[in-house]
Amino acid sequence: MDFNPVILSIPLYFILIGFELVYQLIKKTKIYRTNDAITNINCGIFSQVTNAVWGVLSIGMYQFVYQYLSIAQIENSWWSYLILFVLVDFFYYWFHRASHEINFLWNTAHVVHHQSEDYNLSVALRQSSFGGVFSMIFYLPLAVIGFNAYAFLAVKGINLIYQFWIHTEAIEKLPRWFEYLFNTPSHHRVHHGRNPKYIDRNHAGTLMIWDRIFGTFQEEEERPTYGVTTPTNSWNPVWANILPIVGMANQIKSTPGFLNKLKVLFYKPGWRPAELGGYQAAPEVNNESYTKFDIHPHIALIRYVFVQFVAVLSFTALFLFTHANYDLYIKLALAIYIMWSIGQLGILMENKSKWIPAEFIRLVATSAILIYLINTPIGYVIGILFTLLFGFWLLRVSSFIQNHKDAT
Repeated sequence: MDFNPVILSIPLYFILIGFELVYQLIKKTKIYRTNDAITNINCGIFSQVTNAVWGVLSIGMYQFVYQYLSIAQIENSWWSYLILFVLVDFFYYWFHRASHEINFLWNTAHVVHHQSEDYNLSVALRQSSFGGVFSMIFYLPLAVIGFNAYAFLAVKGINLIYQFWIHTEAIEKLPRWFEYLFNTPSHHRVHHGRNPKYIDRNHAGTLMIWDRIFGTFQEEEERPTYGVTTPTNSWNPVWANILPIVGMANQIKSTPGFLNKLKVLFYKPGWRPAELGGYQAAPEVNNESYTKFDIHPHIALIRYVFVQFVAVLSFTALFLFTHANYDLYIKLALAIYIMWSIGQLGILMENKSKWIPAEFIRLVATSAILIYLINTPIGYVIGILFTLLFGFWLLRVSSFIQNHKDAT
């Protein structure tokens, strides 16, 4: 039940990102921005870590329906996997479409994936932390039909893995027959565009036929402008998940009438009652005045954050592969530490140097965790050296920043 093709494919994801970075160098084009790419990956870390904690709830939901409400128990075979692949993709289309057309789902389960103003393979990793629980509701008919949880998770994982490679501008158009049948980078660039003509189009996972059948297909014409209509303007992955929910809660609070409050939750994003101006359509993009959110901290701080990001990423990978071995409380503690770390690093990337003292506290916490997990004399050495070395580096970074402020 712990089989997860998405996590097993993590090394492949970073190999392909490496190829895209090489492509960027060869073509001398700007595909990646370090701050945005780190935030995308940190959002993916946040999503996977939270899923490791409460993902068991969604899997348990599926297993419960399969065990008590299924009308059959389908044996695993090549033909059952093929049928299941098509059905998973069909229900994914409807979840994906609903997560764009129902405000509650948009803000809790999906908007995070669209927040990046760039379009590259790191964007594929940028996922909401709450999407898995809500998406499972759309897949429950498969449990009723009689597909077991192992087969479902395997096929669903393959469906998600397919969607990784389509998050790129390095591939233009593929052969016409492939573009007609399957989701491609061209089709998915449209989906990520915030131009009005592109919004709520091309919801497919792997098979483009669903959009063609149900009237949501849009061909790529001019190059999309990426992102959401209300920019997030933050490198903090924790805040990126919370901000849309806060915005929706404020909208509900300011909307008069109980029925109207329910409509805010379940109608399309942008819906307003008539007395508040009615539906607010997405504005046209003015490319002359449009600029991406892009804060540049002191280079010394960027270098420190990048090294810490690599350390947290490595620790997270280890956690994801081994979390089933931990007791619940240890799993929760490690998950909180990882979320704290990526949030803290995001804040530092926003050039908020007043948060540097909090980073010293995080380094001490890191030392304690290393000592606990290694649980040998060498663990004490590694933990203490980690805090001393990076603490000294952080002191120098803080000094560089202060001298730079004094000079300016």
